[in-house]
Amino acid sequence: MTNKLKNGEKIGGPTNNVLTSLIEEQQPDILCFQELKTQNVGDLAFLRTYYPHIYTNLSKSKKGYSGVALLTKEEPEWIETDFTRYPEEVIGDYGIHEFTQEGRIVIAKFRSKIVITVYTPNAQPELARIQERIAWEEVLRMYMIEIHKEFDLPVILCGDLNCAPNEIDIHNPKSNRKSPGFSDQERSEFQKMIGSGFLDSFRFRNPDQVAYSYFSNFAKSRARNVGWRIDHILVSSSIGDQIRRAEILGDYFGSDHVPVMIDLEL
Repeated sequence: MTNKLKNGEKIGGPTNNVLTSLIEEQQPDILCFQELKTQNVGDLAFLRTYYPHIYTNLSKSKKGYSGVALLTKEEPEWIETDFTRYPEEVIGDYGIHEFTQEGRIVIAKFRSKIVITVYTPNAQPELARIQERIAWEEVLRMYMIEIHKEFDLPVILCGDLNCAPNEIDIHNPKSNRKSPGFSDQERSEFQKMIGSGFLDSFRFRNPDQVAYSYFSNFAKSRARNVGWRIDHILVSSSIGDQIRRAEILGDYFGSDHVPVMIDLEL
């Protein structure tokens, strides 16, 4: 069985949309969106032609802020949109944090895998939100560890993780050491996730490739290839040998983020 996951962003209208081109050309079995922004799930209705099962988690605290969606051809056994499967004493305090109201996660349990799409909180300029960000990292990591143990299934995390984990993943590492997305704290949390039994699929398959998934809308950043690799698909290390491809699809335009994909044989 082949499973292809991608993340992108909707633009334009139902008949003029880079997403339809991506779907028709790449044929993903599961499609994950982050930073969805819409408050109307009907905005995704035109994609039901391709995906009969569409699940969203939209921001409850700020309209048009964050939001994620998971679209799939195969119906999941169940869907969750929060961390409450596990008590706080097991995975860490989550109830007190703003991120629980910001529509940042969808979890889908399938017969052979668990797929999670997330939009990780941005640490903000001057790292003003770094404590909220670190709390998110800790809770998500422990959640993934626990759900893997509970079901004994591989976990696939697809999302805008807002972190360039290594110097190879950012155009100018020296000038960004204290920038949100490349701070020591955020990179340390990313490595803790890897150390907890997960693989960065792109870097696992492409150890030396320089490629970016995010480009600022300013200063012709994409044309100049001045970017960051902050969109990732992490997988349980137990299925590393089942990753057939892991790529950044730089030919698709329409967003400041570039779709990323993984082709898994499960």
